Amino acid sequence: MHARIAAIALFFTAAQSFAQSGSIPADRPRARPASALTGWADWEKGEDLLKRIHVPPAPVLSAEEEARTFKLAPGFRAELVACEPMVQCPIFFEFDPDGRIWVVEYQGYMRDVHGSGEGDPICRVVVLEDENGDGRADKSTVFLDKLVMPRSFAFVKGGILLQEPPKLWFCEDTDGDLRCDKRTEVGTMGVGGNPQHTANGLRRGIDNWLHCADWPHRYQWRNGRLIDEPTPHRGQFGVSFDETGRFISCYENSAMHMDLLPAESLLRHPNLAKLAQRGGRGSFGVNVNVAKDAAECFPIRVTPAVTLGALELRDDGRLRTYTIVSGTCFYDGDQFPSAMHGTVFVPDSAGHLVGTLKLSGGISPQAQRFFPPEQEFMASTDERFRPVNARVGPDGALYLADMYHGIIEHVIFIVPWLTKQIEQRKLYEGNDHGRIWRIVYEGGALRPRPALSKASTAKLVEALGHANGWQRNTAQRLLVERQADIGDPNRLTAPLQRLHALWTLEGTGRLTQPVLDKAAQDADPRVRAAAARLGANISLQAEPDDSVRLQALLRPQSTAALAQHLTQHEDDLSRIAAMTGLHGREIEMLDLLLKHAEWQQESAHHRETLRLLSQLISMDARAADVVARIGQHSGWQRAALVEGFLATQPNDPRQIKPVKLEARPAFLDELAAQRDIATREQVQRLRMCLTWPGAESVITSARKQPLTEAARQQIEHGAAVYQTVCGLCHQPTGYGIPNVAPPLAESEWATGEPERIIRIALHGLYGEIEVNGQKWNLAMPGQGENPVLDDAKLADVLSYVRNAWGNEASVISSAQVAAARAQTKARKMPWTADTLKQVDVKEGQAIQPDANGVLLLPASAARTYGQKLAYRAALNVLAPWRIDTDVAEWQIQVPADGDYEVRVTLAADEASAGDAYVIEAESTSVKGVVQATGGYETFREQSAGTLRLKAGAQSLLMRPEGALKQELADVRSVRLLRR
Repeated sequence: MHARIAAIALFFTAAQSFAQSGSIPADRPRARPASALTGWADWEKGEDLLKRIHVPPAPVLSAEEEARTFKLAPGFRAELVACEPMVQCPIFFEFDPDGRIWVVEYQGYMRDVHGSGEGDPICRVVVLEDENGDGRADKSTVFLDKLVMPRSFAFVKGGILLQEPPKLWFCEDTDGDLRCDKRTEVGTMGVGGNPQHTANGLRRGIDNWLHCADWPHRYQWRNGRLIDEPTPHRGQFGVSFDETGRFISCYENSAMHMDLLPAESLLRHPNLAKLAQRGGRGSFGVNVNVAKDAAECFPIRVTPAVTLGALELRDDGRLRTYTIVSGTCFYDGDQFPSAMHGTVFVPDSAGHLVGTLKLSGGISPQAQRFFPPEQEFMASTDERFRPVNARVGPDGALYLADMYHGIIEHVIFIVPWLTKQIEQRKLYEGNDHGRIWRIVYEGGALRPRPALSKASTAKLVEALGHANGWQRNTAQRLLVERQADIGDPNRLTAPLQRLHALWTLEGTGRLTQPVLDKAAQDADPRVRAAAARLGANISLQAEPDDSVRLQALLRPQSTAALAQHLTQHEDDLSRIAAMTGLHGREIEMLDLLLKHAEWQQESAHHRETLRLLSQLISMDARAADVVARIGQHSGWQRAALVEGFLATQPNDPRQIKPVKLEARPAFLDELAAQRDIATREQVQRLRMCLTWPGAESVITSARKQPLTEAARQQIEHGAAVYQTVCGLCHQPTGYGIPNVAPPLAESEWATGEPERIIRIALHGLYGEIEVNGQKWNLAMPGQGENPVLDDAKLADVLSYVRNAWGNEASVISSAQVAAARAQTKARKMPWTADTLKQVDVKEGQAIQPDANGVLLLPASAARTYGQKLAYRAALNVLAPWRIDTDVAEWQIQVPADGDYEVRVTLAADEASAGDAYVIEAESTSVKGVVQATGGYETFREQSAGTLRLKAGAQSLLMRPEGALKQELADVRSVRLLRR
């Protein structure tokens, strides 16, 4: 007891001595403005919620008081292992071989709403010891302090690898006092400045590698040096593994992602690895979201302090789904009931709870909730309960790192909705608290504290078969570090013991082919699967278990054997596994399948396999081989090959490098004869990607009026200009991009009166417009000032637009363009559909001047056109202004001719300062430059210059001028003052 009191006094002194300067990391990303989230956040409904729900205060509670706020599943209890000052802000922890808990502390995280102190060296690694075996820590030793936001560590031979982004340290305790005596920088891991999105993990897998989340590397510590290998990038915070070693991680709002194939196997095929990384969260058998249908959670208190407001909340103010998940844990212990073996615990610090998921079996498992609705494994009514990491302990119980912190969202994502709540409930108070909890099943026995560091080789081999996964994994690590000779694993009695023994031999370099081949005959499929992964020769045809076959597919196999397997097994994982070893043999495989009798019948598996092979071949600069086979086949096979080929071609037509053919391919005409839009789009894209001697630039359908040679040449010239100037938005196909650019193909706007399309091309177009029966709200810049487009080139490109993609209309001459340019030379504004039709602004719809003749144009009165810009009522601004073609329009009634000073009330940070904007009427404009106001929460009025306006009702337009560095600004109003 006296020792514990002395330790507490010592740590209060230490806590007070932290060197806190309030510094901010230089590499912290810019805090994005709240308007960047508008359109998918829902703060308005959230404000309504706050008016009708009771949000209790959030005082700082003692550990004993906090424990009384817990609600656990029946039969479980929470026991305090350690609290402040012995441990503070714990985010990561591991048990050493003797059961001591090593903890990474995160004192620098969000000490106030500004994130001050994140760059200060105030974080630590501490070691907690339970000296009397009562389950509660009696002693806390600072292993290493003066750290800046460390994330994770791993035990290795001779010390620990410690991650302090971006550095990776090897830390040694040379005299056994649990304090770091020597620290050596050995590598890099992660980036500083954004703690919600930097590398972490360093968790040892059954394969003897240290695996990471949010970082494309894996590590080993061999012979005193760091081995660093690339691996696919996956996960966000936390790493766990199932009993066979499958990687498990999570994202903030996605509770469980899993590698169904070893991630490194994708690297066998470089193009497959590229596709997997492009695929985002969960493609190609790696990083698969297995909990899509298990996202719902049930807090036992209101949880309004979430960034997206009511979008994430039920009507009663509680979280609807997981929102800030981290540190998930696969339960492979033996203290809980057997029904919970293989569950995954899901800490969610926004919901103040720990959820539970249960995995189905098989090679493609799916997760479901373990408990019924309105019940979680553990939940709290204390808003500061922040479970961020979970581990199975040596005793089989579940341990939780409770950061016990008020502010959980990082400053980069803080919005006014959160700032107000933080201030109201004083969530900035109570820093440097934290707890470690042990969750115990009351009907299960707790194993005594381990002592594996001094265990003999025989005892460690015995522990490889222990019922608790921590014991098995720790024993394997120690045997590998000792380079122990454990003999033939096939002699061992327990399947999991044989499984770990195989990987132990791999780690010590003693694994032999005879041992593997014998393991390949094991009665347990988990052992056979490991043997296959490690190199055993297993017959795809003779093996009855799909998990074993899956691993065997990752070993070298003949093309014929892989083709036979893909014919007999129509599943996504088999397809991807087979592809991993096919690099350089894809054409051979493609030809085998195209000739196979069973592959003449279409199925989703057949089509996707051919499409993927076509894509992989085309990525290897062998697209001509694919094109040849497109011509040799028809129907669904041709369609699959075309899809795969086109998937490799750039969207930007300027970057396309056409495949050179000897002659025009007949399949182009066959496809062009089809009238469905999808096929016609494919034809246009194929035409851009293929060339041959004498190839024409434009594919024209049968015309009512034949083209003259001069017109044909003009259209040919215009085609080249179109790809450079227009093709990126309107696309080579002429069908545009949804929500960005409308179609030009079959558009009356393109083929109608020549003067209309010329005017649009010169000055641009904004506002509502109907194209081919579809309504658009757009803003398209004019090209009249484009130095690339003189009158002749503009006439060429418009002539192309009027006669490509099935369009048929007269060509346009340079004289017509010159005449329209002269007629509209005084025009400053883009056109609208109404102004092109000469429809005037109605006075009744216009903003009227006040008694002093001042025109106030509030954001709420603007009409917006383009992709992102809109009026955001929750913030009372026009935002987000990230697209340089988005515009805002006001209808105004100018009382008299004269000069008017333009003053804009806006908010902007230093990153946006210097961006330019234009405010214009029909024949006058003024250019303003954004000045920083101190951030996006501070609004100031800035002068933009003077406009000379005519009396009467008219439109006033505001738009960015040139490319934007970030957002232009959040605009609250424009004022026009008579000079």
